[in-house]
Amino acid sequence: MRIGIAQINPIVANFEYNFSKIEKFTKLAKEKQCDLVIFPELSLCGYIPEDLIFQKDFIANTEIYLEKVKQLSNITPILLGFVLKNEGKGKPFFNVVGFFQNGRLEHIYKKRLLPNYDVFNEKRYFEEGNETFVLNLKGKKIGITVCEDGWNTEFSPSYGLYPVDPVEETAKEGCDIILNIAASPFYYKKVYLRETMFSSIAKKYKKPLVFINQAGGVDGIIFDGDSCIFDCEGKIVKKAKRFEEDFIVWDTEEIGEGSFPVEENENKLIFDALTTGVRDFINKIGAKKVHLGLSGGIDSALVAVIAKYALGRENVLGIMLPSPYSSEGSIKDSVKLAGNLGINLEKIEITPYFEVLKSQLPSKIGDLKDITEQNIQARLRGLILMAYSNNNYSILLNTGNKSELAVGYATLYGDMCGALSVIGDVYKTSVYSLAEWINYVYGEIIPKEIIKKPPSAELKPGQKDQDSLPPYPVLDAILEDYIENCKSEAEICERRGFDIKLVEKVISMVQKYEFKRKQAPPVIKITSKAFVSGFRFPITSKLKG
Repeated sequence: MRIGIAQINPIVANFEYNFSKIEKFTKLAKEKQCDLVIFPELSLCGYIPEDLIFQKDFIANTEIYLEKVKQLSNITPILLGFVLKNEGKGKPFFNVVGFFQNGRLEHIYKKRLLPNYDVFNEKRYFEEGNETFVLNLKGKKIGITVCEDGWNTEFSPSYGLYPVDPVEETAKEGCDIILNIAASPFYYKKVYLRETMFSSIAKKYKKPLVFINQAGGVDGIIFDGDSCIFDCEGKIVKKAKRFEEDFIVWDTEEIGEGSFPVEENENKLIFDALTTGVRDFINKIGAKKVHLGLSGGIDSALVAVIAKYALGRENVLGIMLPSPYSSEGSIKDSVKLAGNLGINLEKIEITPYFEVLKSQLPSKIGDLKDITEQNIQARLRGLILMAYSNNNYSILLNTGNKSELAVGYATLYGDMCGALSVIGDVYKTSVYSLAEWINYVYGEIIPKEIIKKPPSAELKPGQKDQDSLPPYPVLDAILEDYIENCKSEAEICERRGFDIKLVEKVISMVQKYEFKRKQAPPVIKITSKAFVSGFRFPITSKLKG
C-alpha cells in the first residue's frame, strides 16, 4: 500500500486557498500511484480557527468545500481534517477527520482528547468523541488518532491528564498502522520530545506509526511540519521537511534503513522558526514590506537578520532614530549591519522633537522626571515608526526580547510598538547565542562590536541595562524557572543558589508588568510558554511566596 503524506501550510478560514492545496496534493498522490492521501488536522479550514468557527459563513464554506473534497476523492481516497457541526447536546462542534472515497464521505472520526492548556482552547469549541476508528483499506488496518489523542501514553509529558489512552485502545482494535493526524505547535524543545515519544509508541506496539503535521505560521504560533514515519522498531524511515510544505510517499511494504530521533541544534531550530513566523505573518496578511528601529543594539540586529532571511533584503528597511544620548558607535554599527545585510537604511533624528517637548511640556504637566524623559524618547521613536507604517504600508516589526517583556523593561507605545513581536519569546541570553550562531553559519553578518558592547537603551548618559536589572544570565535563569518550569521562589533559590531577595524582586516585576504584556503585539512562540499566546496571567493578581 502506498500512502501520500501531504504536509500543507493552510491559511485560516481561506477555504478556497486551502482546497487548492488539497486538490494539488491529491492529484500528485494519484500521479505517485498512492492508494491514500492524508492531510493534517483541520486542514480544510486551517488550525487554529478560534472564534471564526462561530461565524455562519465558516460552516457554510465548510459544507461547500466538503462537497468539493467528495468529488476529489474520485481521484484518490482522502483522509482530511475539518470542523463538523454538533447536532446533539454538548459543545457546538466536533474536531473530526473524514475518510472520503468514490465521491462520498464514508466515515468520520471525532477527536477524543481536547487540549485546553498553553495555546490550546479546544474545549471552548469542541465536544469530545468517544469511539475509535480503524480504517480498512487495501488489506491494511489503519488506526486513526488526532494530535492530542497521541499524547496520553506513558511516554508523554502530559501522561495522566486524560482518563483514556486512544492510542492503546486503537492498538487493541488490531490495527496494522497507527496514524496521528496533527496540527502540533512548535517550541524548540518539543521536536526531539515528540519524535522520541512517537518512536517509543511504535516500538511498544510493534507497529509502524505515521505522524503528519501542519507546516507554517499562524499569527505567532509556528507549526514545524516534520511529519515522520516510524517503523516497528521506532526508527524514522521517512521524514518531511521542517517548517515547509512537503509531500512524501511511504510504501508500507518497503524496507529501508532508519534512524532513531536525535537532538538538533537549538539555535538553528529557533532561527528557522522565527524566519517562518515572520514570513508567514507578513505573507498571510497580504503585506510585503517591513521596517524596524535599528538602534545599534543586539536585539534589533537579530530581528533585522531574521527579516532579511524571511522576506528578502529588498523588503526590509532599518530606521535609525538617534537621541541626544545615542553613541556614535551605535550609529556606525547600524550602518555596518545594514551594509552586511544589504537592506535599506534611513536616519531620522528625534532630538529636535524631544527638545520641543522638553521645553513645552513642563508648563502643562509639571517638571519632567527622569523616567518621563526616557519614555518620551522611546515614544517619539514609536510615533515615527508607526507614521512610516501609515505612510508607506510597511509593517513594523517589534524588536523587544522576552527578558525585557517579562520584567516590564520596555515602554508602552514606544519600543513596544509593532505588528509582530519577533523575538518576544527569546531570552536575552538566547539572543546572544543566536547572534553568535548566525555569524558562525553565515559569516560575520552582525558586527562583533554589537555583540561585545554592554546592552543599553541609550536614553540617558552612561545608561546600561544592568543598572536596572540583574545580569542577564541570572535574570533569564530565574525567569525560565518561574515562567516555563512553574518553580516557586524557594525552589529557584535551592536549584540555582540565588539570593531570595533577588528572586523575589524579579518575580514581583513579572507580576507587576502583566498590564504591559496584555498590550504587546503577537509574539512568535518558540518556548513552551510564550507571553500573549500561552501565558495566562491576570493583571490585578498578587501571589506571594
